Amino acid sequence: MKFIKRHISLIFPLVAILLGLEFFIVFDRTTDSYEQSLSSNYSIMVVAKDEMSIDDFKAWDDHILGVKELKKPKALKSINLDNDKDFENSLPNFYEIKLDNLLGIKALNELKENLLKSKSIKRIETFHSAYKSQYELFMFIKFSFGTFIFFMGIIGFFLIVKQMEVWNFLHAQRMKVMEIFGASLFLRSKVLINMAIVDAIISAILTSMMFVSLQKMWISDSQMEILKEHVSEVFVFSDFFILFFASIFVVLIAVFLVVINVKEE
Repeated sequence: MKFIKRHISLIFPLVAILLGLEFFIVFDRTTDSYEQSLSSNYSIMVVAKDEMSIDDFKAWDDHILGVKELKKPKALKSINLDNDKDFENSLPNFYEIKLDNLLGIKALNELKENLLKSKSIKRIETFHSAYKSQYELFMFIKFSFGTFIFFMGIIGFFLIVKQMEVWNFLHAQRMKVMEIFGASLFLRSKVLINMAIVDAIISAILTSMMFVSLQKMWISDSQMEILKEHVSEVFVFSDFFILFFASIFVVLIAVFLVVINVKEE
C-alpha cells in the first residue's frame, strides 16, 4: 500500500502520456489504411483528342498509378445523348486516372497543370470540391488529434517533473551527505533513477494491458465495421517496446531536469 501511494503520482501521468502515444500510433496506423482507401476510390477524368497510354500520362507526372480508357458509349450515356455513330467517332478519348496516394490540394493542382501541358489533353476534371472537402476534413481530424495528444503529453510531463521534485526533496538529506563525500551527480541521483525506471516499466505494462483488453474484449465484439476491420492494428507486440523506451526516456529527462535544477540552486 505504501508503495502504491508513493508511486501512483508518477505512474498516473506517465500512463496518460503512454496512452496518448499509443492512441496516436493506432490512429496513424488505421488512418493510413483509410487514406489508401480514399486514394483507391478517387479518380480523375481526362479528355484527350489523341489516344494515350499510361506511359504518356506518367511522362507528365509521377503520381499517376493507373489509367483506364472509358468506352465512348459509356461517355455518351453519361451525358444523355443518343448513340449516334458519327457523333461517337467525333468524340475525343476519355480516360480515368488513378493516383498512387492521397495528394494534397496543392499537389493535385500541380498534377492538373502538368497534364494540361500536353497538347493531346483537352480537359481534366479533378472533382476538386468533393476531393477538397474530404481531404481537408481528414487532415483536420489528424491535426486536432495530434494537437490534443501533444498538449496532454506536455501536462503529463510537468506532473512527472513535480513528482520528481517531491522525491528529490524526500532524499535531499541523503544526497547532500553523498555530495559532501564526493559522490558523483549520477551516484547521488541513482535512487531517483531506479524508482523512475521501475515506474516506467509498470506504466508501459499497464498501458499495453489496457490496449490488449480493448482489442480482445471490446473491439472484437463491436458492431462498427471500421473498428472490426482494423482490430489487429489496435495493438501489436512491437508497440510494447515503443511504450517502454518512450517511458524510460520521459522519466530520465525528468530526473535530469530536476537534478540539474537542484545543483544550480
